[in-house]
Amino acid sequence: MGRSEGKRRRIHLEEKPHTMVHDESNWLVSYADMMTLLFGFFVLMYSLTRFDGNKFDLVRKEIAKYFGGNIKEISAVLMAEQKIVNILKGSGDMNGVEIMKGPEENTLLLKFDGEVLFESGAVEVKEQAKPQLRKVVSALRSVQGVEKINVEGHTDNDPIASGLVKSNWELSSLRAGSVVRYFEESGIEAKFLSAVGYGSAKPLAPNEDKEGLDIPANKALNRRVVVAVKLMDPEAFYRLQQKQFSKQLSKEEIEQQQKQASLQEKMKLAQNRLEEAQRKFREQQDQKKREAALLKLEKQIENLESKAKQFEEKTSTNQAPTQPQ
Repeated sequence: MGRSEGKRRRIHLEEKPHTMVHDESNWLVSYADMMTLLFGFFVLMYSLTRFDGNKFDLVRKEIAKYFGGNIKEISAVLMAEQKIVNILKGSGDMNGVEIMKGPEENTLLLKFDGEVLFESGAVEVKEQAKPQLRKVVSALRSVQGVEKINVEGHTDNDPIASGLVKSNWELSSLRAGSVVRYFEESGIEAKFLSAVGYGSAKPLAPNEDKEGLDIPANKALNRRVVVAVKLMDPEAFYRLQQKQFSKQLSKEEIEQQQKQASLQEKMKLAQNRLEEAQRKFREQQDQKKREAALLKLEKQIENLESKAKQFEEKTSTNQAPTQPQ
């Protein structure tokens, strides 16, 4: 009996449900984990929004160089061409514009048909062509490593003489200069720009056939404006980026420079104030000297007049007749 009763008691105890302890603070653990993950996610998103392509590229290259590797460079000309084409295609401004690699290394050519930019015989850019040129300017300004932008003017061999335009040389030069002027007015720095006129000296196709007859299609092809964009050598541009990157100042250095500039301005104002005070002092001293000289002269005159009066009195006394006794 004792054994069977003990067995039943153990079964009864095992079948008795256990009561779970509920701690109301358990949910804080999961909540804290979720908040930590969210915080890390938003920090990552914020860092990506402040991405600097140039700095990233520099760091990427330096890391590859440190580990003995090398990063395959995309042609600077190809990248520039893609940027310009994307901007012009996006605006639908590719009509009359041809983009190609230039004969020189790292050179990109933008060839405009003459009729796209200028009226016949005119030297000023057409108003309807300016939006297209503005897109070109925007594209050129987005390209990194531009070393030179040379605008070439070309004409056919038809003679011209009207007003200031005496020949095709003047016509091509004035047209190139007009485009350069528009580029500068649109925000491209003058130090990158140049213009040259070739007249009819460099035709793309013969203006006449063997019998001396005009070929209109070829003449239209030869009337053009070419924008030659010279890009920096990739290695030279990389070194320039390194130099500019190393020159970036910290916040403390910028504050020190600003403070130095402020002190230099105050020093300049103090110097001007000192010079003005010295000038007024010299004028005052000169005035006192002049007054003292005048006063001395007046005293000398008074002394001379006094002496003259004394001599005049003595002279009149000696000349007076004696009275008889």
